[in-house]
Amino acid sequence: MEIEIFNKKDIDELYNFIVETINISYFGYYPEEAINYFIEYSNKQDILEDAGKNHVIVIKDKNIIIGTGTLKYTHIKRVFIKPTYQGKGLGRLIMNDLEEKAKNKNLKLIELHSSLFAKSFYDKLNYKMFKMKRVEVENGELLYYQRMSKRLSTYQYSNKYNIHKKNFKVVKNDGIDVEVNTETIFHFYQNDELIYAEYNGGKVKYGEIFGIIENETIYFYYSQENLVGEKNQGSSKDEIKMLENDKLQLIGKWEWKSKSGQGLCILEEI
Repeated sequence: MEIEIFNKKDIDELYNFIVETINISYFGYYPEEAINYFIEYSNKQDILEDAGKNHVIVIKDKNIIIGTGTLKYTHIKRVFIKPTYQGKGLGRLIMNDLEEKAKNKNLKLIELHSSLFAKSFYDKLNYKMFKMKRVEVENGELLYYQRMSKRLSTYQYSNKYNIHKKNFKVVKNDGIDVEVNTETIFHFYQNDELIYAEYNGGKVKYGEIFGIIENETIYFYYSQENLVGEKNQGSSKDEIKMLENDKLQLIGKWEWKSKSGQGLCILEEI
């Protein structure tokens, strides 16, 4: 059994495999409404779009799909192993491939959403949790999941700065058609050298950032949705400074990945 790039002609087989795996693996962890949400989240259209733009892999046994995983920029998604093949190291094999692909793109970290079912698996692979999140699905039921990330950088971290549960405001952001502005607020979480933040306000409906601290610098990867529903991703390199009032300042040179544009953004701790 070897990893291969997903072929779009196998879309029906892959989708049916994912649906079967979700129904079996998530039973007992989630209500029916949440399971249906997971299935819709892995719809054929999104799979085909990722196959055209991103890295989608499968594992086959006797030409039958028994595993899959996807890497989209820094985000790992749709990692599934056929229930009868779970516990045989195939999930780790898929994750190793996706992580190596990210390293080859010179990414310093990767991140994912973990279901309740998969949390212990990602713990064993040294992913760190930042926040338990939830989505309300049909009939008022709740779907719980975790936001997690893992460092790919080999830099040796020193615990000099702490921005855990701190809020930051924008004091400057230049560039053409910027969406983050002085009305945007960032809410940060930190787990050792890894950072996670949620933000909204200004022209941003919702955004997320993952970052890693290296000495006096934070390398950020962000994704956001604006007020008209457009979603984009980018990155920044932020220098950390301590202000005279003992508050932190982040001075970041940013650049879009999904479209053209770059600029300078300054955040200050509130």
